[in-house]
Amino acid sequence: MNDVFEKYRQSLRNSLDIYFINPILFLLIKLKLTPNLITLIGFGTCAIATYCISIGSFVLGGLLVFISGVMDIFDGAMARKMNLITDKGAFLDSTFDRLSESIILVGLIYIFSKENELNAVILASASLVFSLLISYLRARLEGLGYNSKSGFFTRPERVLVVSLGLIFFSPTLTVTVLAFASLLGLVHRFLVFWRILTVSYTHLT
Repeated sequence: MNDVFEKYRQSLRNSLDIYFINPILFLLIKLKLTPNLITLIGFGTCAIATYCISIGSFVLGGLLVFISGVMDIFDGAMARKMNLITDKGAFLDSTFDRLSESIILVGLIYIFSKENELNAVILASASLVFSLLISYLRARLEGLGYNSKSGFFTRPERVLVVSLGLIFFSPTLTVTVLAFASLLGLVHRFLVFWRILTVSYTHLT
């Protein structure tokens, strides 16, 4: 199943590179923007989206979340294109990725609390925890000296669910799908990484 997800992602990346990313990347480079600046602009867009969500402007908030998610594609792509990949840039990008995802859910938790929607508050809070843990598992695995991107419902999928859910559906449905899908993604990634560690340990003994 992991191979299926990876093949799907790679195929999608290749199509996006040809028809979408490369043309816009050329324009961004011409404008003399830097990868770190794009990262910060993306976070700023996400902060505005959070404000919109917190006042009940869900469609606008969803659109801004989508734009922020698209911009997140370009900081890494530009760094690779311009040979500007650095540890500092990767650290900045990862930090603001986690922060962007968190504040969106905090914005949803705020408005659900304001409207006394307890079930939605619980679902949004669970989504926040599960989403952060999915990212943490990969970081922890890398800290142990392994490298794997295996798993489904990673950040791109979560951003897509949040943005499309807020634009076309309801905030409650959005966090419901997000919570359960994130839980499945977390369990799946944990089991995959646990197997990697088990196989590695077996080979060492």
